[in-house]
Amino acid sequence: MCKLKKMAKTCFEGELTLPKAMLWLIGAVCLLGGIVYGLKTAPITHGLMIGSNNGNNNGNNSGNGCQGEQEETPAEDAEQS
Repeated sequence: MCKLKKMAKTCFEGELTLPKAMLWLIGAVCLLGGIVYGLKTAPITHGLMIGSNNGNNNGNNSGNGCQGEQEETPAEDAEQS
């Protein structure tokens, strides 16, 4: 333990200077690392949903303007002949 304290004392003797670019880089790495750590540890309880889920399920119910018309069946075709 004493040896570790001596080594730490000799490493940090005097002034330590850090360029601004290196300081910003360390800050950005810490921020991005925190985001990744938070996303990996956050519980996803109801699955992952991408979208707004506003009720528009697009179940082919939009219609194409032919809702009142009925298609003729083959039996009707035979009666007309």
